[in-house]
Amino acid sequence: MSLAAILAECARLAAGGGAGALASVAKRHGSLPMSATAKLLVTAGGARMGTVGGGCLEAEIIERACDVIERRIPARSRHSLNAELAGDYGLTCGGTAELFIEPVFPDPTLAVAYGEAAAIVARGDRCTMVTGLDWTSGPVKTVRAPEPGGTELPELSDRELVEPLTGKPRVVVFGGGHVGARIAEAAAFAGWRATVVDDRPDFADPARLPFAERAVTCDFHDVTAAVQLDADSYVVIATRGHQHDVELAAQLAPLPLRYLGMLGSRRKTALTAKQLRDWDVTDEQIARMHAPVGISIGADTPEEIAVSVVAEMIAIRRAGTSRRGGVESTLAGQELP
Repeated sequence: MSLAAILAECARLAAGGGAGALASVAKRHGSLPMSATAKLLVTAGGARMGTVGGGCLEAEIIERACDVIERRIPARSRHSLNAELAGDYGLTCGGTAELFIEPVFPDPTLAVAYGEAAAIVARGDRCTMVTGLDWTSGPVKTVRAPEPGGTELPELSDRELVEPLTGKPRVVVFGGGHVGARIAEAAAFAGWRATVVDDRPDFADPARLPFAERAVTCDFHDVTAAVQLDADSYVVIATRGHQHDVELAAQLAPLPLRYLGMLGSRRKTALTAKQLRDWDVTDEQIARMHAPVGISIGADTPEEIAVSVVAEMIAIRRAGTSRRGGVESTLAGQELP
């Protein structure tokens, strides 16, 4: 069940469609069978949307959620799974999690906040939902713009729960050849909305790229006019030729992207850096690139390269930073021998 669907159902309930309780993972330590951003909506009628891991832990949370529905008061719920309990339940994991369980009932504040967040996430954009813990005077919930490049993990304090919400992230792969196509396919499988861009119509044919959300044919001389990019965009340069890569990197490196990676060897990386300086790209902008792209796993085939690239993108996404990762020091400051 998608996050947008859960938020939309909360908005429907808050607009007068019923009542329920929304359980959100607020803190997690150790290895537990739940995502760090998992959500579970339980309605007064017993319906459920989403999951916080299933099994015994989820059963406990559902029980607490039913109590929250009845009392209409938010609750913090802490759950521990040590090695002994994990063994009893047939699990190999263990750790602790704290969840925030909030009632959902007809209320204009809740309806507006949930509705706004649902619309933003459905578009694939990001926002931050802030929920106060004290509802003595009524629900406290607002939606605000996200912090650029910030973490996607929730933060729970004594006063509020701050939740970065995001729809599927977007990756744009420049180059629809055998490697670029596999990168886009692996990214789509991992939950990204993939766009493939090539200057050859045959290589940007939607029929050839069924996993891509978009396939764009355009000249590489001015790609920003054909593809919309912003601070949340992940971009991979994987064209068929070095000169195309340099031309694209010169346009893309100055942009405040979430991630910019370029395929190639270390020697090609150093040569690209030298050429980019001739295009007036600064060392700081060059240093933000991930090149050679991907996590070093000895990847050789297009499929293996795709795994290494998407793994690096996931690391950047989950770490909440645009750290250099695979960028070699040669890229930022050294010349070719």
